[in-house]
Amino acid sequence: MHPRKPITTAACVLAAMALAACGSDNSSSADRADRSTTVVETCRGHGGVEAFDDDAVICEDQTSAEERGAKAVDACREHEGVSAFDDDIVICRDQTFHEAEGG
Repeated sequence: MHPRKPITTAACVLAAMALAACGSDNSSSADRADRSTTVVETCRGHGGVEAFDDDAVICEDQTSAEERGAKAVDACREHEGVSAFDDDIVICRDQTFHEAEGG
């Protein structure tokens, strides 16, 4: 076996994987538009969207229709409500931050 053959093969495999990942973008423009519409509709009548991440949405009035959003709201209940959140942190309106349990 030629000593450079495994390196060349590995490089080709990595390049193919990277190309496949780029070509399989899970969020098409239509998907983003549908998701945006869903987020906005979720908070219609609740003061508008305050924050969202993936499928979790928190409205201006601190309502949430999803468990992860509800946990974020609970974490900020004593801190003026949620300003922003992610998988593992919640930032409250008073600028305190908390670990998001079960994020």
